[in-house]
Amino acid sequence: MKRKIGIFIEARTGSTRLPGKILKKINSKTSIIEFLIDRIQASLNFKNLIIITTKKKEDDRIIRLCKKKNILFFRGSTHDLIKRNLDAAKKFQINDIIQLTSDNPFIDINILKKLKKIYLNKNYEFVSNSVSGTFPIGSDIRIFKVSSLKKYSIYVKKKFRQHTCYYFLKNSKKINSHDYLAPIRFRNSKIRLTVDYYEDLIFAKKLVSLIGENLKDYTLKNIFRVINKSKNYKINYKKGLKLNI
Repeated sequence: MKRKIGIFIEARTGSTRLPGKILKKINSKTSIIEFLIDRIQASLNFKNLIIITTKKKEDDRIIRLCKKKNILFFRGSTHDLIKRNLDAAKKFQINDIIQLTSDNPFIDINILKKLKKIYLNKNYEFVSNSVSGTFPIGSDIRIFKVSSLKKYSIYVKKKFRQHTCYYFLKNSKKINSHDYLAPIRFRNSKIRLTVDYYEDLIFAKKLVSLIGENLKDYTLKNIFRVINKSKNYKINYKKGLKLNI
């Protein structure tokens, strides 16, 4: 029987550090989550793109966006991300999940394609580029079997179930997994390509203004080119990191 792969984008509006961050505009007309969705659709012919969110009233805004863009969605547990993923997989009969998060708008689609190929060719349980932390923060792509997520879920307790891949990441050497390391030119774990703070949002907006409207241009190669080239824009991060762009 043919395996059914789904891209699950985990999304909610209840962030404490930057409330409603995924619905904030990354340019004049597009929100962060829309930007990610549009980039995926521009580069991948993928039918099973599913937004998985919560049942909370505040996340009705995410559902309205999904309906507007004709995107599949699922509403499940607020804090138990493992259960939310498993319940969504059951509803849509998904065998394998490509897990993304909605506050990482700059994931490299080329890396996603490479990971998917490795995952399918070698029949791994779990493939990721985030075990060793060699990629910039916010580049995380994780692919895993639903059956393995279910099997190992009994070992993940309480607050740790807020992290879908907690068991995979903590036990990657014990299971049939592959850790994809960043090419040397992309190894900068201090660069933040996620949106978690207001400073991240400013940085994301600036990147978009410099790279432009072609959604296929948002590769790590181009992002690093822009960062290395530009010297007239500075962000002071909470942890002391300074980036000129």
